[in-house]
Amino acid sequence: MVSVRNTYQPIKSDNATRILCLILTSNSNTQKMQAVNDTWAKRCDKYLFVYSNLQQTTSNEDIVLNTSVAEGRDHLTAKVRYAFEHAHKINNGDFDWILKCDDDTYVIMENLKYLLSLVDPEIPGYLGFHMKTSSTMRNGYMSGGAGYVINSRALHNLVTIGFQNGACKKDGGNEDEEMGLCLANSSVVVLNSVDITGKESFHAGGLVQLLSPPHRYMARWIEWYSWNKRPLYGHECCSQYSVAFHYVTPTEQYLFEHLLYHTSIYRHTKGGNSTHADNLDKNPMFYPHVVKSLQ
Repeated sequence: MVSVRNTYQPIKSDNATRILCLILTSNSNTQKMQAVNDTWAKRCDKYLFVYSNLQQTTSNEDIVLNTSVAEGRDHLTAKVRYAFEHAHKINNGDFDWILKCDDDTYVIMENLKYLLSLVDPEIPGYLGFHMKTSSTMRNGYMSGGAGYVINSRALHNLVTIGFQNGACKKDGGNEDEEMGLCLANSSVVVLNSVDITGKESFHAGGLVQLLSPPHRYMARWIEWYSWNKRPLYGHECCSQYSVAFHYVTPTEQYLFEHLLYHTSIYRHTKGGNSTHADNLDKNPMFYPHVVKSLQ
């Protein structure tokens, strides 16, 4: 039986939360990799660009993981399995959480660490943009494009239980859905990532689409697959403490970076001051409780 806390105060400082970032990329995505490397990736405690089969040599060997898996979307499951197995092998207590995302994801690391500071590390769990399909109807899974994080206990269960009992495919299928199946069969629970106002913090859609009036495709996509079924748009789309956005171009990576970290508003209280942080400690923005499975 998993114990769930009734109150959600930070268990450890957000600065003490250590994250290994696994960023999927490919030989053809040099510009995407460079933009991520120049912007948010540097705020990970360690990050690796995960290649299928790296062709060219690089001067940054310490940030590259070559899986030697065949290139292509059909082989993402094998690529991610390899990356998680590698993370499990090298993690000797160095990392509390492992983030898996794509090279067109932008992550606001400070917000991610704040959210994770509220999670009980003793619970093997993971979180992201919660979705479901017919094969994952009971527990759902996390969108791979929006990025998802699993803690070290969950990673251990995934590699030593889920990957060993045939709960998910070794290759093929949809990577994020397959990982969801294996995690569900590894005693790993889904944790809530919606904030106290009911807004998502991980975004499987692009920010421009989310801010615009409902796009027909986007509305249908959220209605079909979102666990929470909240197709909100405009300023209601996103948590004030959003963590990740998908479909971010290289140019937009630099735009996000500049607006978030190099722009200030005159006479506007900055969210990073100590008074604001103290208020969040007393009145958390998230309650990352265990999400109940559907019967």
